[in-house]
Amino acid sequence: MPTIDDFVRPVEWVSDFVSDMGKALRTWGRDRYMPIRQQIDEDWQEHALVKPLLKEVLVDFGINSAFFPAEAGGMDMPEVMTISNVICEELARIDSGFAVACICSIWGLMPMLLRPHRNMELCMEFGPKFCGEELYMGCHAMTEPASGSDVENFGRLGGRTIQTTATLEGDEWVINGHKIWPSNSGDTGDLYVVVCTTKKGSSDPEDFALILVPADSKGVAVGNPYQKCGMSADVNTDIWFDHVRVPKRYRMHGPGDDLKYWKRAISMGNIGSTAMCVGIMKNVYEIIKGWTTERVVAGRPLKEHSLVADMLSEVAMHIESTSAWMWAYTREIDHPEIYGWQPWDERFLLKTRGLALFASNAVERATSRAMDFMGAYGYAREYDIEKHWRDQKVIGLWMGGKGLKTLENARYWYDLETL
Repeated sequence: MPTIDDFVRPVEWVSDFVSDMGKALRTWGRDRYMPIRQQIDEDWQEHALVKPLLKEVLVDFGINSAFFPAEAGGMDMPEVMTISNVICEELARIDSGFAVACICSIWGLMPMLLRPHRNMELCMEFGPKFCGEELYMGCHAMTEPASGSDVENFGRLGGRTIQTTATLEGDEWVINGHKIWPSNSGDTGDLYVVVCTTKKGSSDPEDFALILVPADSKGVAVGNPYQKCGMSADVNTDIWFDHVRVPKRYRMHGPGDDLKYWKRAISMGNIGSTAMCVGIMKNVYEIIKGWTTERVVAGRPLKEHSLVADMLSEVAMHIESTSAWMWAYTREIDHPEIYGWQPWDERFLLKTRGLALFASNAVERATSRAMDFMGAYGYAREYDIEKHWRDQKVIGLWMGGKGLKTLENARYWYDLETL
Protein backbone atom coordinates (compact mmCIF):
# COMPACT_ATOMS: atom_id res chain seq x y z
CA MET A 1 0.00 0.00 0.00
CA PRO A 2 1.49 3.40 -0.98
CA THR A 3 2.73 5.74 1.76
CA ILE A 4 4.27 9.21 1.79
CA ASP A 5 7.61 7.56 1.00
CA ASP A 6 6.33 6.60 -2.44
CA PHE A 7 6.10 10.19 -3.66
CA VAL A 8 8.99 11.49 -5.74
CA ARG A 9 12.34 11.61 -3.97
CA PRO A 10 15.17 10.41 -6.24
CA VAL A 11 17.01 7.88 -4.08
CA GLU A 12 20.21 8.20 -6.11
CA TRP A 13 20.37 11.91 -5.23
CA VAL A 14 19.84 11.54 -1.47
CA SER A 15 22.64 9.94 0.53
CA ASP A 16 21.95 7.26 3.13
CA PHE A 17 23.07 9.68 5.84
CA VAL A 18 20.56 12.34 4.79
CA SER A 19 17.83 9.75 4.35
CA ASP A 20 18.53 8.36 7.82
CA MET A 21 18.44 11.87 9.29
CA GLY A 22 15.00 12.34 7.75
CA LYS A 23 13.76 9.08 9.23
CA ALA A 24 15.15 10.03 12.63
CA LEU A 25 13.39 13.41 12.51
CA ARG A 26 10.14 11.68 11.58
CA THR A 27 10.42 9.28 14.49
CA TRP A 28 11.29 12.14 16.83
CA GLY A 29 8.29 14.10 15.57
CA ARG A 30 5.95 11.17 16.13
CA ASP A 31 7.16 10.59 19.68
CA ARG A 32 7.95 14.12 20.90
CA TYR A 33 6.08 16.69 18.84
CA MET A 34 2.86 15.24 17.43
CA PRO A 35 1.35 14.49 20.86
CA ILE A 36 1.55 18.17 21.84
CA ARG A 37 1.36 20.07 18.55
CA GLN A 38 -2.11 21.40 19.33
CA GLN A 39 -0.84 22.68 22.69
CA ILE A 40 2.05 24.39 20.91
CA ASP A 41 -0.48 26.44 18.93
CA GLU A 42 -1.53 27.96 22.27
CA ASP A 43 2.09 28.55 23.30
CA TRP A 44 2.67 31.37 20.80
CA GLN A 45 3.61 33.96 23.43
CA GLU A 46 5.78 32.18 26.00
CA HIS A 47 7.15 29.34 23.86
CA ALA A 48 7.72 27.29 26.97
CA LEU A 49 6.96 24.08 25.08
CA VAL A 50 8.82 25.01 21.90
CA LYS A 51 12.21 26.05 23.23
CA PRO A 52 13.23 22.62 24.59
CA LEU A 53 12.15 21.05 21.28
CA LEU A 54 14.24 23.56 19.32
CA LYS A 55 17.23 22.53 21.39
CA GLU A 56 16.63 18.85 20.65
CA VAL A 57 16.51 19.42 16.88
CA LEU A 58 19.05 22.20 16.40
CA VAL A 59 21.61 21.02 18.94
CA ASP A 60 21.07 17.32 19.60
CA PHE A 61 20.28 16.45 15.96
CA GLY A 62 22.98 18.83 14.76
CA ILE A 63 20.89 20.93 12.36
CA ASN A 64 22.55 24.12 13.60
CA SER A 65 26.00 22.75 12.89
CA ALA A 66 25.23 20.99 9.59
CA PHE A 67 26.77 23.60 7.29
CA PHE A 68 29.51 25.07 9.46
CA PRO A 69 33.03 24.02 8.45
CA ALA A 70 34.60 21.18 10.38
CA GLU A 71 37.29 23.54 11.65
CA ALA A 72 34.58 25.53 13.44
CA GLY A 73 32.95 22.43 14.94
CA GLY A 74 30.41 21.79 12.18
CA MET A 75 29.51 18.80 10.03
CA ASP A 76 30.35 20.53 6.73
CA MET A 77 27.53 18.76 4.88
CA PRO A 78 27.77 18.59 1.06
CA GLU A 79 24.77 18.99 -1.27
CA VAL A 80 23.35 21.73 0.90
CA MET A 81 19.96 22.04 -0.79
CA THR A 82 19.37 18.29 -0.68
CA ILE A 83 19.73 18.04 3.08
CA SER A 84 17.81 21.29 3.56
CA ASN A 85 14.88 19.85 1.59
CA VAL A 86 14.73 16.72 3.71
CA ILE A 87 14.91 18.73 6.94
CA CYS A 88 12.24 21.21 5.81
CA GLU A 89 9.94 18.51 4.50
CA GLU A 90 10.11 16.23 7.53
CA LEU A 91 9.73 19.07 10.04
CA ALA A 92 6.88 20.74 8.12
CA ARG A 93 5.01 17.44 8.09
CA ILE A 94 5.09 17.76 11.88
CA ASP A 95 4.57 21.54 12.12
CA SER A 96 5.60 24.04 9.43
CA GLY A 97 5.96 26.83 12.00
CA PHE A 98 8.50 24.73 13.85
CA ALA A 99 10.23 23.94 10.55
CA VAL A 100 10.56 27.67 9.84
CA ALA A 101 12.04 28.36 13.27
CA CYS A 102 14.59 25.59 12.84
CA ILE A 103 15.75 26.33 9.31
CA CYS A 104 15.79 30.11 9.83
CA SER A 105 18.32 29.63 12.59
CA ILE A 106 20.92 29.07 9.86
CA TRP A 107 19.27 30.39 6.69
CA GLY A 108 20.55 33.93 7.05
CA LEU A 109 24.06 32.64 7.70
CA MET A 110 24.28 30.71 4.43
CA PRO A 111 26.11 33.51 2.53
CA MET A 112 29.06 33.18 4.90
CA LEU A 113 28.91 29.42 5.50
CA LEU A 114 28.91 27.90 2.03
CA ARG A 115 31.76 27.20 -0.33
CA PRO A 116 33.44 28.71 -2.25
CA HIS A 117 32.82 32.01 -0.46
CA ARG A 118 33.12 31.12 3.20
CA ASN A 119 34.08 33.79 5.68
CA MET A 120 36.26 31.60 7.84
CA GLU A 121 36.95 34.34 10.38
CA LEU A 122 33.24 34.66 11.18
CA CYS A 123 32.72 30.90 10.97
CA MET A 124 35.44 30.37 13.56
CA GLU A 125 34.02 33.08 15.81
CA PHE A 126 30.40 31.95 15.79
CA GLY A 127 30.83 28.26 15.00
CA PRO A 128 31.48 27.24 18.63
CA LYS A 129 28.19 28.90 19.61
CA PHE A 130 26.06 27.35 16.88
CA CYS A 131 27.85 24.00 17.12
CA GLY A 132 28.02 23.87 20.91
CA GLU A 133 25.90 22.03 23.44
CA GLU A 134 23.65 24.99 24.30
CA LEU A 135 20.90 26.39 22.10
CA TYR A 136 22.10 29.39 20.08
CA MET A 137 19.83 30.61 17.25
CA GLY A 138 20.10 32.85 14.25
CA CYS A 139 17.54 35.31 12.87
CA HIS A 140 17.49 36.74 9.32
CA ALA A 141 16.28 40.34 9.80
CA MET A 142 15.16 41.35 6.32
CA THR A 143 11.62 42.77 6.05
CA GLU A 144 10.91 46.40 6.97
CA PRO A 145 7.60 48.02 7.99
CA ALA A 146 7.36 50.45 5.09
CA SER A 147 8.85 48.45 2.24
CA GLY A 148 7.07 45.10 2.42
CA SER A 149 8.46 43.00 -0.41
CA ASP A 150 10.66 45.82 -1.75
CA VAL A 151 13.79 44.40 -0.12
CA GLU A 152 13.41 41.17 -2.10
CA ASN A 153 12.54 43.06 -5.30
CA PHE A 154 16.17 43.83 -6.02
CA GLY A 155 15.89 43.30 -9.75
CA ARG A 156 13.75 46.43 -10.15
CA LEU A 157 14.32 48.51 -6.99
CA GLY A 158 17.97 47.69 -6.39
CA GLY A 159 17.66 48.08 -2.63
CA ARG A 160 16.93 51.79 -2.78
CA THR A 161 13.98 51.51 -0.38
CA ILE A 162 16.00 49.82 2.38
CA GLN A 163 15.78 52.08 5.42
CA THR A 164 18.05 50.22 7.84
CA THR A 165 21.49 51.79 7.50
CA ALA A 166 25.04 50.75 8.30
CA THR A 167 27.57 53.55 8.66
CA LEU A 168 31.27 52.77 8.97
CA GLU A 169 32.91 54.73 11.80
CA GLY A 170 36.50 53.68 12.26
CA ASP A 171 36.53 49.94 12.86
CA GLU A 172 32.82 49.68 13.65
CA TRP A 173 29.55 49.59 11.78
CA VAL A 174 26.79 51.71 13.31
CA ILE A 175 23.36 50.20 12.60
CA ASN A 176 20.11 52.17 12.69
CA GLY A 177 16.70 50.98 11.57
CA HIS A 178 13.60 48.92 12.16
CA LYS A 179 12.88 45.34 11.05
CA ILE A 180 9.61 43.46 11.36
CA TRP A 181 8.42 39.84 11.13
CA PRO A 182 11.80 38.03 11.22
CA SER A 183 11.57 34.41 12.31
CA ASN A 184 13.29 33.82 15.67
CA SER A 185 13.10 37.47 16.69
CA GLY A 186 12.03 38.53 20.18
CA ASP A 187 13.91 36.65 22.85
CA THR A 188 14.46 33.61 20.60
CA GLY A 189 17.28 34.68 18.29
CA ASP A 190 20.81 35.23 19.57
CA LEU A 191 22.41 36.54 16.38
CA TYR A 192 20.74 38.74 13.78
CA VAL A 193 21.78 38.76 10.13
CA VAL A 194 20.68 42.29 9.20
CA VAL A 195 19.94 43.32 5.63
CA CYS A 196 20.90 46.99 5.38
CA THR A 197 22.35 49.66 3.13
CA THR A 198 25.51 51.70 3.46
CA LYS A 199 23.87 54.58 1.57
CA LYS A 200 20.17 55.22 1.98
CA GLY A 201 18.35 55.56 -1.32
CA SER A 202 21.12 53.89 -3.32
CA SER A 203 20.44 51.19 -5.89
CA ASP A 204 24.14 50.38 -6.25
CA PRO A 205 24.70 46.67 -5.46
CA GLU A 206 27.86 47.61 -3.59
CA ASP A 207 25.80 49.47 -0.97
CA PHE A 208 23.78 46.36 -0.06
CA ALA A 209 25.18 44.91 3.18
CA LEU A 210 24.73 41.82 5.34
CA ILE A 211 25.94 42.55 8.85
CA LEU A 212 25.89 40.35 11.96
CA VAL A 213 24.42 41.89 15.10
CA PRO A 214 24.38 39.92 18.37
CA ALA A 215 20.94 40.26 19.95
CA ASP A 216 22.40 41.48 23.25
CA SER A 217 24.20 44.42 21.61
CA LYS A 218 23.60 47.82 23.17
CA GLY A 219 20.87 49.68 21.28
CA VAL A 220 18.91 46.60 20.17
CA ALA A 221 15.27 46.47 21.27
CA VAL A 222 12.53 43.97 20.42
CA GLY A 223 8.75 44.01 20.60
CA ASN A 224 6.28 41.42 21.81
CA PRO A 225 5.41 38.42 19.62
CA TYR A 226 2.62 38.91 17.11
CA GLN A 227 -0.33 36.56 17.47
CA LYS A 228 -0.87 35.19 13.98
CA CYS A 229 -3.39 33.04 12.18
CA GLY A 230 -0.98 30.11 12.25
CA MET A 231 2.66 29.03 12.58
CA SER A 232 2.62 29.63 16.32
CA ALA A 233 5.95 27.84 16.82
CA ASP A 234 7.68 30.63 14.88
CA VAL A 235 8.22 33.86 16.85
CA ASN A 236 7.83 37.13 14.92
CA THR A 237 8.40 40.56 16.50
CA ASP A 238 9.72 44.02 15.68
CA ILE A 239 13.44 44.73 16.06
CA TRP A 240 14.82 48.24 16.48
CA PHE A 241 18.47 49.19 16.02
CA ASP A 242 19.44 52.48 17.65
CA HIS A 243 23.10 53.33 17.01
CA VAL A 244 24.10 49.71 17.45
CA ARG A 245 27.85 49.25 17.11
CA VAL A 246 29.45 46.05 15.85
CA PRO A 247 32.98 45.30 14.62
CA LYS A 248 33.82 46.05 10.99
CA ARG A 249 34.58 42.35 10.43
CA TYR A 250 30.90 41.50 11.07
CA ARG A 251 30.04 42.42 7.48
CA MET A 252 29.78 39.05 5.75
CA HIS A 253 31.80 39.76 2.61
CA GLY A 254 31.84 43.34 1.40
CA PRO A 255 30.62 45.55 -1.46
CA GLY A 256 28.97 43.57 -4.24
CA ASP A 257 29.63 40.16 -2.72
CA ASP A 258 27.05 40.55 0.07
CA LEU A 259 24.29 40.85 -2.51
CA LYS A 260 25.79 38.24 -4.81
CA TYR A 261 25.78 35.53 -2.18
CA TRP A 262 22.53 36.68 -0.54
CA LYS A 263 20.82 35.78 -3.81
CA ARG A 264 21.87 32.18 -3.24
CA ALA A 265 20.17 32.27 0.16
CA ILE A 266 16.97 33.61 -1.40
CA SER A 267 16.99 30.88 -4.05
CA MET A 268 17.48 28.33 -1.27
CA GLY A 269 14.58 29.95 0.58
CA ASN A 270 12.33 29.48 -2.45
CA ILE A 271 13.21 25.79 -2.70
CA GLY A 272 13.08 25.27 1.08
CA SER A 273 9.61 26.86 1.17
CA THR A 274 8.56 24.34 -1.46
CA ALA A 275 9.87 21.49 0.69
CA MET A 276 7.74 22.78 3.56
CA CYS A 277 4.70 22.77 1.28
CA VAL A 278 5.47 19.16 0.34
CA GLY A 279 5.81 18.20 4.01
CA ILE A 280 2.44 19.76 4.86
CA MET A 281 0.75 18.04 1.92
CA LYS A 282 2.21 14.68 2.90
CA ASN A 283 0.65 14.93 6.34
CA VAL A 284 -2.63 16.06 4.77
CA TYR A 285 -2.41 12.97 2.54
CA GLU A 286 -1.96 10.77 5.62
CA ILE A 287 -4.86 12.37 7.46
CA ILE A 288 -7.32 12.39 4.56
CA LYS A 289 -6.38 8.86 3.51
CA GLY A 290 -7.11 7.54 7.00
CA TRP A 291 -10.31 9.56 7.29
CA THR A 292 -11.80 8.52 3.97
CA THR A 293 -10.90 4.88 4.63
CA GLU A 294 -12.56 4.76 8.05
CA ARG A 295 -15.54 7.01 7.35
CA VAL A 296 -18.51 5.11 5.89
CA VAL A 297 -21.18 6.90 3.85
CA ALA A 298 -24.07 5.14 2.11
CA GLY A 299 -22.62 1.77 3.06
CA ARG A 300 -19.18 2.33 1.50
CA PRO A 301 -15.91 3.83 2.69
CA LEU A 302 -15.89 7.51 1.79
CA LYS A 303 -12.89 7.09 -0.53
CA GLU A 304 -14.92 4.68 -2.71
CA HIS A 305 -17.22 7.51 -3.84
CA SER A 306 -16.24 9.08 -7.17
CA LEU A 307 -16.38 12.70 -6.00
CA VAL A 308 -14.09 11.88 -3.10
CA ALA A 309 -11.75 9.89 -5.32
CA ASP A 310 -11.42 12.99 -7.50
CA MET A 311 -10.25 15.03 -4.49
CA LEU A 312 -7.85 12.29 -3.32
CA SER A 313 -6.34 12.07 -6.79
CA GLU A 314 -5.85 15.83 -6.89
CA VAL A 315 -4.04 15.91 -3.54
CA ALA A 316 -1.71 13.13 -4.67
CA MET A 317 -0.98 14.92 -7.96
CA HIS A 318 -0.14 18.14 -6.12
CA ILE A 319 2.39 16.28 -3.99
CA GLU A 320 3.93 14.35 -6.86
CA SER A 321 4.24 17.30 -9.24
CA THR A 322 5.57 19.70 -6.60
CA SER A 323 8.10 17.14 -5.40
CA ALA A 324 9.35 16.41 -8.91
CA TRP A 325 9.87 20.08 -9.75
CA MET A 326 11.53 20.73 -6.39
CA TRP A 327 14.05 17.90 -6.79
CA ALA A 328 14.88 18.97 -10.35
CA TYR A 329 15.86 22.46 -9.20
CA THR A 330 17.63 21.03 -6.17
CA ARG A 331 19.82 18.95 -8.44
CA GLU A 332 20.67 22.03 -10.50
CA ILE A 333 21.61 24.23 -7.54
CA ASP A 334 23.63 21.49 -5.80
CA HIS A 335 25.57 20.49 -8.94
CA PRO A 336 26.85 23.50 -10.88
CA GLU A 337 29.59 21.28 -12.31
CA ILE A 338 26.85 19.47 -14.27
CA TYR A 339 24.49 22.30 -15.15
CA GLY A 340 26.92 25.21 -15.53
CA TRP A 341 25.07 27.67 -13.27
CA GLN A 342 26.55 28.91 -10.03
CA PRO A 343 24.12 28.75 -7.07
CA TRP A 344 24.19 32.53 -6.68
CA ASP A 345 23.25 33.13 -10.31
CA GLU A 346 20.29 35.52 -10.38
CA ARG A 347 18.56 33.21 -12.86
CA PHE A 348 18.12 30.71 -10.02
CA LEU A 349 16.45 33.37 -7.90
CA LEU A 350 14.03 34.26 -10.68
CA LYS A 351 13.05 30.79 -11.81
CA THR A 352 12.77 29.33 -8.30
CA ARG A 353 10.13 32.00 -7.69
CA GLY A 354 7.88 30.04 -10.04
CA LEU A 355 8.50 26.87 -8.08
CA ALA A 356 7.67 28.56 -4.77
CA LEU A 357 4.51 30.06 -6.24
CA PHE A 358 3.38 26.72 -7.67
CA ALA A 359 4.03 25.01 -4.32
CA SER A 360 2.14 27.58 -2.26
CA ASN A 361 -0.85 27.34 -4.61
CA ALA A 362 -0.70 23.53 -4.45
CA VAL A 363 -0.61 23.31 -0.66
CA GLU A 364 -3.39 25.88 -0.35
CA ARG A 365 -5.57 23.87 -2.71
CA ALA A 366 -4.72 20.52 -1.11
CA THR A 367 -5.51 21.60 2.46
CA SER A 368 -8.70 23.30 1.39
CA ARG A 369 -9.94 20.34 -0.65
CA ALA A 370 -9.20 17.93 2.19
CA MET A 371 -11.16 20.14 4.58
CA ASP A 372 -14.09 20.28 2.14
CA PHE A 373 -14.51 16.51 2.25
CA MET A 374 -13.96 16.16 5.99
CA GLY A 375 -16.62 18.79 6.60
CA ALA A 376 -16.91 19.99 10.19
CA TYR A 377 -14.31 17.42 11.25
CA GLY A 378 -11.76 19.08 8.99
CA TYR A 379 -12.64 22.43 10.54
CA ALA A 380 -12.27 21.00 14.04
CA ARG A 381 -8.86 20.99 15.71
CA GLU A 382 -8.86 17.28 16.48
CA TYR A 383 -7.65 16.15 13.06
CA ASP A 384 -5.07 18.91 12.39
CA ILE A 385 -6.27 19.68 8.87
CA GLU A 386 -7.34 23.12 10.05
CA LYS A 387 -3.87 23.64 11.52
CA HIS A 388 -2.16 22.94 8.21
CA TRP A 389 -4.82 25.06 6.47
CA ARG A 390 -3.93 28.03 8.69
CA ASP A 391 -0.18 27.45 8.74
CA GLN A 392 0.34 27.06 5.00
CA LYS A 393 -1.15 30.42 4.07
CA VAL A 394 1.88 32.46 5.09
CA ILE A 395 4.22 30.45 2.83
CA GLY A 396 2.65 32.21 -0.13
CA LEU A 397 3.01 35.58 1.61
CA TRP A 398 6.64 35.59 2.68
CA MET A 399 9.75 36.42 0.62
CA GLY A 400 7.95 38.89 -1.59
CA GLY A 401 4.51 37.33 -1.70
CA LYS A 402 2.73 35.80 -4.68
CA GLY A 403 2.81 39.04 -6.66
CA LEU A 404 6.60 39.38 -6.71
CA LYS A 405 7.05 35.66 -7.29
CA THR A 406 4.78 35.86 -10.32
CA LEU A 407 6.58 38.87 -11.76
CA GLU A 408 10.08 37.54 -11.22
CA ASN A 409 9.28 34.16 -12.72
CA ALA A 410 7.87 35.98 -15.77
CA ARG A 411 10.95 38.21 -15.86
CA TYR A 412 13.10 35.14 -16.33
CA TRP A 413 11.02 33.25 -18.87
CA TYR A 414 9.78 36.20 -20.94
CA ASP A 415 12.54 38.82 -20.59
CA LEU A 416 10.22 41.46 -19.11
CA GLU A 417 11.69 44.94 -19.33
CA THR A 418 9.23 47.18 -17.48
CA LEU A 419 7.60 44.98 -14.79
